[in-house]
Amino acid sequence: LIAREAAPSLRRVRCVPAVAGEAGAVRVLVVPDAVADEDGHLRFEQLIPSDQVLAAVTERLDERRLVGTRLIVEPPAYQGVTVVARLVAAPGDVDRVRAQALEALFRHIDPLRGGADGRGWPFGRPVQYGEVFAVLQSVEGAGLVEDVRLFPADPITGRRGAAVDRVDVAPGALVFSHQHQVVVTASGAGEDV
Repeated sequence: LIAREAAPSLRRVRCVPAVAGEAGAVRVLVVPDAVADEDGHLRFEQLIPSDQVLAAVTERLDERRLVGTRLIVEPPAYQGVTVVARLVAAPGDVDRVRAQALEALFRHIDPLRGGADGRGWPFGRPVQYGEVFAVLQSVEGAGLVEDVRLFPADPITGRRGAAVDRVDVAPGALVFSHQHQVVVTASGAGEDV
């Protein structure tokens, strides 16, 4: 509450214990509100609070901290996630299904408005194959989800790791959608989709 009073532009605030070696310290992780572009994508830079916001929150919290407590106000670490998927749809629905599948992925794996409840991906929660599969399967017109691959990605460098069934996320970190790729093919003649 105090952090949001100091910086109303914040979307999320979380207080976490300091890392090992920082006895007597408290970390306050702050995430600014951001508006996705017309494709539903957030830019990574939008999730980093400005120096003015960090200073305002630090100053307000510093007035109320316990003597001897060290205060660290910073953005959380972000774990990039790339989903590569293959779906099958009816011949006339290929482009629409692809667009909706990408939109569903960017909406679900979103630090501000994603997750199961739409209130932002939970801090430290991993991204798992099964739930991504379910998100894609729920896209209207997606008759078959043929393949789903998850890749951890560095949102700063863009480097992508090896495919995994679960992208682990550190306790004070959030996920960030990074360059999902969806290929949708048309179902063959006579196939039910």
